[in-house]
Amino acid sequence: MRIRILLLTSCFLLLASTLSFAQGDFPKPTGRVNDFAGVLDASVKAEIDQLLADLERKTSSEVAVAVVRSLDGMSVEDYANRMFKAWGVGQAKQDNGVLVVVAPNQREMRIEVGYGLEGVLPDGLAGEIIREQFTPRFRDDDYPGGIRDGIRRIVEVVERNQVLTPEELARFNESSSDDAPPWVIIPFLGLFVAIGFFMIGAGIRTKTVFPFLFGGMFGGTPLLLSLGIVFTLALFTLFPLALGMAIFGYRMGARASVRDSFRPKGKGSSGGWTMGGGSSGSGSSSSSSSGSSGSFGGGSSGGGGSSGRW
Repeated sequence: MRIRILLLTSCFLLLASTLSFAQGDFPKPTGRVNDFAGVLDASVKAEIDQLLADLERKTSSEVAVAVVRSLDGMSVEDYANRMFKAWGVGQAKQDNGVLVVVAPNQREMRIEVGYGLEGVLPDGLAGEIIREQFTPRFRDDDYPGGIRDGIRRIVEVVERNQVLTPEELARFNESSSDDAPPWVIIPFLGLFVAIGFFMIGAGIRTKTVFPFLFGGMFGGTPLLLSLGIVFTLALFTLFPLALGMAIFGYRMGARASVRDSFRPKGKGSSGGWTMGGGSSGSGSSSSSSSGSSGSFGGGSSGGGGSSGRW
């Protein structure tokens, strides 16, 4: 019994620490080219900024670059997707934004693409640009050259505004070797789904708000994300897993050890809902959205794009 309580407490602390990262503020954009890691010299930064300004003037599409010191414990995919939404890259109505995140210390990068450009810059083509323009120079620690070459290619693709045919999409998808296969994606996302929906079930049974809300974020986000990656497989694996773990969490919530770990002593006798999980979770949500769009147009990410490592 003590081991079970210890495991539950450890999971809860891990989730709480992850939530603090998720709610934390991203660095505020200073323009189209944001070099928070100090790897770009002034001339290259000015050259890239001019390319992106010309593209925006011609097409209204917005491309932003963020070179970051750290991914703050997140995956590069999650970090880029959250930063894209926080900054609001692209026009709000067209969702025609692209965010390029480069993390030199982690040797990872991602091209995150808005809904409106997914037909022009699909995942496979984004992966090809990473492999052919960005990472070859990154392997030689030439970050200015790699970012410049990669951005030039992105600008050419977006400016051409050519929606790829099914045959071209198939060719790019076949050649894309940096995307994880389903047998890796499903177990990885399944871990988050299982923990999140266990928290939802336990939160409902113990009538604690924090586990319920946090479980929805922690498990629901990867569940929805999986639909855009491997729809059919996710539908028949992760959705049953989510339902099963919610039921399991609900049943476990009836146990005194679980209930006491979620509901602080003195709050469990009234029978009503309580916050649970600590008292500091209510004040941080408003601050992260205050600097959302910066100088960008307020676009949204469609979760499309590709990642690379070197």
